[in-house]
Amino acid sequence: MTKVIHLQSSDPLIGDWVPADLYSDIVISISKEDDQYIVSVFDLDDHEEAEVYEVKYDNSELSFNVHWASNGRFIKYGLLLSSDTTVRLIYTYSGQETWIRKEP
Repeated sequence: MTKVIHLQSSDPLIGDWVPADLYSDIVISISKEDDQYIVSVFDLDDHEEAEVYEVKYDNSELSFNVHWASNGRFIKYGLLLSSDTTVRLIYTYSGQETWIRKEP
């Protein structure tokens, strides 16, 4: 049996992040390889892992884009560190609706 040992990091962004109100089942996991952040986004409810791309860090905001294959939704995230245990998450997402022609 392999035992996983989680090493402490001096980088406060590294770790698993969940909403403070626990309303969502989404977990954002951040790690680092060399000087590059690695982001994964997982939905605990339906066990779907999103496609994550364009991960960037500008010394104040970690930004990345997510695509959920199950519903086609694209989300752009911006993650700003507030404290060692708190981040502000800003996001913009695509939506989809069905429209019908209005009769005169």
